[in-house]
Amino acid sequence: MSPRSWIPTVLRARQAQEDLVAQQVAVARRDAGQAADEHAEHAARVAGMASPRSQSVPAFHASLAAHQAAAATLAAARNRVLFAEGRVSSALVELTTAARSRRTVEKLQERDQAEQVSTASSLAQREMDEVSISRHGARLRRTS
Repeated sequence: MSPRSWIPTVLRARQAQEDLVAQQVAVARRDAGQAADEHAEHAARVAGMASPRSQSVPAFHASLAAHQAAAATLAAARNRVLFAEGRVSSALVELTTAARSRRTVEKLQERDQAEQVSTASSLAQREMDEVSISRHGARLRRTS
């Protein structure tokens, strides 16, 4: 057994952490998509509004207030899009960090496995050398 038997456990934990962060990225991207869709709807609504042309002052003021409310809603939707995009960016940074962390442990595991293979190969070669030497020594004793 390797003295580094803890590596697979750490690797599984790092993989689980990376999976969790990948899920968070997916959720953030979904939210960003929804925010972008809402922004597009609000932008279309604002673009479709006619400029106020009422004959009466109260109707003109009501139309102007509706325009202002629609513009405020559009601005809020844009802020939600920016916030969602920021969440996606930070989640991607976290995902990169988690992937790098997982890959570091994978490299350590690969190095440990290569070391085990090298040690086993060296041990097998030593055993074969001892067998060869003992056979050669037995032949020399028989001939003498």
